Parts: sequence; C-alpha cells; structure tokens
Amino acid sequence: MRFLWFSAAVLAGAALFAERVPKAVNAADQVPTSRETSTPVTTITGAASEIVRGADSHFYVNAQVNGATIRMLIDTGASIVALTRADALAAGIAAGPGEFSAEGVGVGGTVRLKPVTIDRLAVGSLAANAVPAVVVEDTLPVSLLGQSYLSRLTSVEIKGDRLVLR
Repeated sequence: MRFLWFSAAVLAGAALFAERVPKAVNAADQVPTSRETSTPVTTITGAASEIVRGADSHFYVNAQVNGATIRMLIDTGASIVALTRADALAAGIAAGPGEFSAEGVGVGGTVRLKPVTIDRLAVGSLAANAVPAVVVEDTLPVSLLGQSYLSRLTSVEIKGDRLVLR
C-alpha cells in the first residue's frame, strides 16, 4: 500500500480543535472589529486575500473547490490539501468505501486516504488548477488548505492576526 506522508500535526491539531470549529458562512465582504471573529473573514483586493485569525487562533477561509464553497483551515504545515468526505462530495469528488488506497501517518496513528486531483481551487482571485489532494476517510473535522495549493502562490505571510495570500 502506498504511503502518503503529510504533517503529523495536521491530524493531531485537527482532532484537538474539532469541537471548537465554528460554522461556515460567506463572510468575504465583512470587516472584523476584533480577534473574537469565529467565522472566516476574507478581504480580497486584486491579487491578494487577507484572512483574519479566528477566535481559536487559526485562519479559516471559504475556498471554491470545483465550484463548491468549502470552509477550510489554512495549514501551512500540511504538505497537501486534505478534504473531509462531506466536502469532497460537495465538490463533486466521489470517495466511497474501498476507494481509500493510501495511508497517512499522524500523531493519532494511521489514517486511510484517497488521493485525488482538484480541478480548480480558488481563494478569491487566487486560483490553481490540477491541485493534488487527499480525501480523509474519517477523523478530519475540517478540510485543510495545505502546501499543494499554498506553494503555488507568490507568498503566504502572517502579520499579527492577519494572514495574507498573494
């Protein structure tokens, strides 16, 4: 069986905040007033997207995955984009029983994965085609925006409570 190695912190971190994950809303036009923001808040200006840190200290974004709006945690330590089964289905990516042919190793142990390719993934105007990804069979509370997308950008920069993608 093929092994895919991606950040051990990905699954461990995801499990730790699973119950604190706020619900997704389309907040692209909102401007936050404090760090207490618990919904993804993104300001899109030209070829840049600025994301406000959530109340749980993580950065979330509503990304377009094959045309579907998917709430994702920006995880600079994850080597690949990882989708929950529900998010994969919403994006038109099938992931049924018996299709999880790869494994990933995290702090919590081995997880079963289905390697996939996302046709188009975009955060605002920052789009990428043919993005390698995996669908996680179980245990992932929120989809992760990892390096298979982030490395295609010009820059990923954190300044205080803001993350800027260019």
